[in-house]
Amino acid sequence: MRISIIVPTYNEEKTIGDLLEFIEKFKAEIIIADGGSSDQTLGIAAKCKDIIILNTCKGRAQQMNQAANIAKGAILLFLHADCIPEHNALDDIAACINQGYSGGCLSQRISSHKKIFRFIEGSGNLRAKFSGIFYGDQAIFVKKDVFLSLGGFDDAEIFEDILFSKKLCRNHKVRLLKTKVYSSPRRWHEQGIIKTTLINWLLTLGFVMGFSPKSLKKIYADIR
Repeated sequence: MRISIIVPTYNEEKTIGDLLEFIEKFKAEIIIADGGSSDQTLGIAAKCKDIIILNTCKGRAQQMNQAANIAKGAILLFLHADCIPEHNALDDIAACINQGYSGGCLSQRISSHKKIFRFIEGSGNLRAKFSGIFYGDQAIFVKKDVFLSLGGFDDAEIFEDILFSKKLCRNHKVRLLKTKVYSSPRRWHEQGIIKTTLINWLLTLGFVMGFSPKSLKKIYADIR
């Protein structure tokens, strides 16, 4: 099955080059869905061969939805610009879909040797395994026809990943793969590990209690 890799970007000049250098080697369609970057993101992406660049309005959900609509692959892999999957990721994703699953995610590995990150990533992977709730930095993948039938990502300020994975796991088989995706620790480095973790917990609690993603976005800072 052909896989389309969709990367939503907004001012990702520090990360997009390393990601594209790696995933260019994959036999996959690669779509950069850019939300109006004002830095060198698009210039760096344009140097890569066979990369589709899609200019969209800013908003990760909208960016990914628009890219999904033009994707030619039967499987969609949504990849954050600061996340790099293992070299065998596409083969493992295809095998998972061929086994009857509709989607899932990879196991997150934060690119740092600090032991605290083993706890953070471990708890996130356990959540994904037992609840079917996936975060965007875990590299969500899904069959395109299933994605479209579910209406794609909800147009939310944040938590579009949780909202979608809830829809996905409700009536479809999903799976957390052992295959890793390496994510940047930049948010923790920028804001501090304790502060970032507390903000993440507060955001999740607020979401569970019914606060709107728009109101919660006020305490979620964009880190580049």
